[in-house]
Amino acid sequence: MPTRERMVAAAWELLGEGGPDAVTLREVGRRTGLSRTAPYRHFQDKDDLLRAVAVRAFERLHDRMRDAVDAADDPAQALRGACRAYVGFALDQPRHYRMMFGDWVLAQKHAEGPQSGSLREAADRLFGLAATVIQSGQRAGALRTGDPSDFSLLTWSFLHGLVTFTLSAHLNADSGAGEPGGEFREALDRLIDEVVHGLAA
Repeated sequence: MPTRERMVAAAWELLGEGGPDAVTLREVGRRTGLSRTAPYRHFQDKDDLLRAVAVRAFERLHDRMRDAVDAADDPAQALRGACRAYVGFALDQPRHYRMMFGDWVLAQKHAEGPQSGSLREAADRLFGLAATVIQSGQRAGALRTGDPSDFSLLTWSFLHGLVTFTLSAHLNADSGAGEPGGEFREALDRLIDEVVHGLAA
């Protein structure tokens, strides 16, 4: 694996263990067996490294949703699968999810430089997939007519709110923040089913 990729992988692990504060170029260098100065040959600073991690997070969420859509037998199942994949990723990678949709990434998307451009592209690709799933369902007659952008925004807002409440333990006080048990995940699936049903033609 190229050095840069090994560094991103190490930063990914550190982020999952302790959030953005746990990610430092020095610790990433130590975990990858590099000298103290070697990481700076690949990344300008910590923000540059975290942008690369954020790009990977958006790409992995996109691929997870894409796989769920491709495995579906019908448009409604595709939408349901994409929603479940979104929620599943957020619950499996809570610190990555919080960073992806937090203020820091929002600011980085509007910054200058190639890494910021890659971050915008990865986020836009994910949002585009959500709209495509809605549009495909409408063309097939499985989802009701209406502005697909509006439907995508409403669906995304629901999922983000559901995830946010879950990770903060407001909906899952018995299991602990970010650690919902099997029964609670089943409840989340039922709520997703209700949203899909509401969009059905």
